Amino acid sequence: MPGVQESNEGPKAPIGAICAAPQPTSSNNTSNASIPQPRQPNSLQGLLRYAMSATENGSTETKFLPMDEERKKFLETALKSMTINVVEVLQKQIEILMKVDTVKDGDDVSNYLEALENIMDYIDNIDIANDFHKIGGFMILKPCLNCKNAEVRSAVCGLIAELCQNNPYCQKIVIDHEFVPILLHILDNDQEDIVGVKCIYALSAIARDNSEGFSQLVRYGGLNILLRTLNKEDDKFRIKTAFLLSSLCRSQPDLKSRLIFLEIIPILINLISKERKPSSEHILSLLLSLVEDNATALNECRNPEHNFKEILQNYISKVENKEECQEEEEYCKRLMHLIFV
Repeated sequence: MPGVQESNEGPKAPIGAICAAPQPTSSNNTSNASIPQPRQPNSLQGLLRYAMSATENGSTETKFLPMDEERKKFLETALKSMTINVVEVLQKQIEILMKVDTVKDGDDVSNYLEALENIMDYIDNIDIANDFHKIGGFMILKPCLNCKNAEVRSAVCGLIAELCQNNPYCQKIVIDHEFVPILLHILDNDQEDIVGVKCIYALSAIARDNSEGFSQLVRYGGLNILLRTLNKEDDKFRIKTAFLLSSLCRSQPDLKSRLIFLEIIPILINLISKERKPSSEHILSLLLSLVEDNATALNECRNPEHNFKEILQNYISKVENKEECQEEEEYCKRLMHLIFV
């Protein structure tokens, strides 16, 4: 597969970001202990929310008074410590991760995990995510995906997901350099569940609401792989897979027919017939997405071999009038109405 070619376009001007600021010492620790403290800011937006939260939690009456020297010194120190060059920070993390391909079984990988976490702290901002690519950050993605350590593989899958989430620029980069088949191979073959679950998250961020990402998912056998993940023991696989397929059904009109042809209906009905799990709600939601406005799915659900009507009736009897199961009950009744009434 082609290697990742970095853009010749240089990074934007250094971006200011906010780190956690030191807190002033209060002389009234007893009274303040019971007051919930707002989360420390790590961005300009976070600082604004932090300041507004502090105002809301305090007196609604605003008084403009001269600032005493102690508070003035604290504020100057805090602001100085909070302003950093994000590009420099990201470049340092990239340098650390350039050696990830030397990792052997049993090696300490805490420095690599910390570097990936540090990158994650910033790239939820789309502009910073794009700059991360422009300064060469994407060159560490494939080595991390091939790392012998499962925690590193899992963490970089999460990083790819964050980079691509609602970000057409980064989506195009990973699609053009065919990360989709790499992620699908990992999902289908990696023995560590923590990696597979994060891999679905990454695929979801690439393929949802992106026609080319979806096309690659289909082209490289992704639908068959996703159907296999529904039968994995870890329920997290079912939750993430059902959510992804439901989302794709809403955005890709022909997906329902593809999934029905691949015999997804019997798989889902079988899962619903078993012990109720956290994934059951998502499985029911996916079933509902498939049968709505689809005669082929309705006929398949009516197949006597599946005994679906009795399965739904039994499910309703278990969740009926339970507040925590309200959505599941609604899904079941909607399915009953569409299929059997």
